[in-house]
Amino acid sequence: MEKNNTLKSDIRTSQDLSAAPLSYTTSIGRKFKLSSIHFKADAAITETITISKDAKGGADYDTVLRSISLSAQQNYVFRPDGDEDFQSGDELKIQCTNANPPGVIYATIKLRELD
Repeated sequence: MEKNNTLKSDIRTSQDLSAAPLSYTTSIGRKFKLSSIHFKADAAITETITISKDAKGGADYDTVLRSISLSAQQNYVFRPDGDEDFQSGDELKIQCTNANPPGVIYATIKLRELD
C-alpha cells in the first residue's frame, strides 16, 4: 500500500559518455514504487539504455525491466507498464552504453514510498 501517495525526492545521476558508460545502482534501502526515469542527453545519442531490478535475492533474481536502443535521440522517458514495486533490499540499476559517445547523459529517477 502506498503511504499517502508520497512522492520521494528525485534521484539524479549523470555520466560523460566519452569517459565511460553509465552504470548506476541506487542505494535506497526501503520499499518503493518506481514511477518513472527521465533520460536527457546534451547531444543526440545512439546508445542502448538498460533498466533493471537489482534483486535483494542476488543476480539469479535480477530482472531487466526495459532495454531500448536510441537512435540519434536526446530524450527518453521510462514509465513501468504496471506496478513496479521494490522490496527493502531491492535496488534499481540503470545503464547506458558509450559506443558512440558524443556527450553527457543525465538521468532523473522518480519514485514513491511504500509502507
